[in-house]
Amino acid sequence: MARRFSIFLFGILLGVMIIRFAFPGRFSEYMQYFSLDYRVIYHLNQDTIYVNSNTQCLLECFEMQQNEIVDVLNGGEVNFDKSKVNEEPCKFYFVEKDALSVQFELCAENVVKIIDFNVVGGKDSCNCD
Repeated sequence: MARRFSIFLFGILLGVMIIRFAFPGRFSEYMQYFSLDYRVIYHLNQDTIYVNSNTQCLLECFEMQQNEIVDVLNGGEVNFDKSKVNEEPCKFYFVEKDALSVQFELCAENVVKIIDFNVVGGKDSCNCD
């Protein structure tokens, strides 16, 4: 029994090593997929990101570009305490990076919208209601 288990374990290790060296870079990407942050950000990046009119007004008020807001997905972390992941039909995720916090809406039909964002140390008020 122990011999069979050791042969089985050796086969698994050999297979993992072959996959790791045959497909460099992809193996670590597959292993990162088990991270909940990585999975959420991966799904937010897969689709076209739309900006609603209120967010567009805030962008103009803060004198920012849309790509500066979307850049939060590169290296940002999902704040699951603020996020509403069990909502139907759309889930709301807060992604934070440095002094920027962006609220994304991910709907069942894979539509991603930027709902709101906040810049720490930015302007206190904008007339965007």
